[in-house]
Amino acid sequence: MLLDELVVAPVTITPTKPLTPTHVKGLLWTDILVKASASVGRVRLLWNNRMATLTTQSTAFWHYLDRVEPDTDWNLESAAAIGQRYVRFHSEGGRSDPRGVGAYLERVDAAGWIHPAGRRVLDSWRAELELLGVGDLGLGEDRPLAAAAATTLQALAERGLLIDHRRFGGPVHLDGTRWGLPLRQLVGSDGHPNYLLPILRELIPAIGPGRVFLLVFDDGLAADYLLLDRVLTAFGARSVRLAFSRVPFGGTVRSSRYGGWSGTTLSDLSAVSGSADRAAYRLGMRLYFAGVLPRRSEQPFRMQLLRRCVGRAARLLTRTAADVDGGMPPEALSRSRDPNGFVDPYRLTTSLLGPPPADPRLLRIYT
Repeated sequence: MLLDELVVAPVTITPTKPLTPTHVKGLLWTDILVKASASVGRVRLLWNNRMATLTTQSTAFWHYLDRVEPDTDWNLESAAAIGQRYVRFHSEGGRSDPRGVGAYLERVDAAGWIHPAGRRVLDSWRAELELLGVGDLGLGEDRPLAAAAATTLQALAERGLLIDHRRFGGPVHLDGTRWGLPLRQLVGSDGHPNYLLPILRELIPAIGPGRVFLLVFDDGLAADYLLLDRVLTAFGARSVRLAFSRVPFGGTVRSSRYGGWSGTTLSDLSAVSGSADRAAYRLGMRLYFAGVLPRRSEQPFRMQLLRRCVGRAARLLTRTAADVDGGMPPEALSRSRDPNGFVDPYRLTTSLLGPPPADPRLLRIYT
């Protein structure tokens, strides 16, 4: 596929909990894909914190925290401790006063406000991802969404993609029935947006000639992202969907809101004792999450196998440390390139595992 620019748009993560193995897998796949694909063409990573904070998922939790723990100093809490409150919130029903949540949503949309607990989680992520070598996502930045909600809803209505019951006090639905897809609530009867609306507010204005959107998401969101793909196409965009499976832990696949992730978060993994240095940790994590775990793998998280990957990374770095200069090897990148134009992280990462011996120049993508 010929393209002028690949716009990589991964699903964002609400700053309400620590990063779990599924989050780490998605982030590392995206990081490798962006860095490798930038060696063969123009790439833009599209990440905006407001796509995750301008949601009921975030704001209802923050409203709950202010109600039950109004005096807590969140700077003294870990992301894991905040995540345990998030699990408790959902176990109690996950409901908050609609007016109170609405006020929080207004603050987020108008000024990029983030609850102190959310800021503490973002700070934790930023430190952990910096140690992991993941490219800057802009977690410490605030940027308004590219279009207003009213503008986006109007644009969708003009293309016959909305069923709007607001004048009757009802919800707004995204209408994908022309593609055989069910209606999807976009705005509730309380006026609160579904998480898809902030994504559409950011992506639709980015549509342009020669651009291809690569939508990266976990397969629990497959139905929503199929609808998102069709909507972008209706606006003239070219888009490709890249779904990856969630990483089972504790014997099951579950959303982070149900807990069970203790001992497997990114903070936990980075704190495991061993003799590996930072470069081996970075490469080993990528060997495991992008090389041992294929994109649609159902393998459970295995700490022992991860440790073996870090050890293998240390040996690989020792053998190749003297020969990493020069440009990226075009033959290795072309063999790993997907027909849609991006470099496939799994193909590229498994090439490091050999035989034959990996081209040492590739290691700059991983460390």
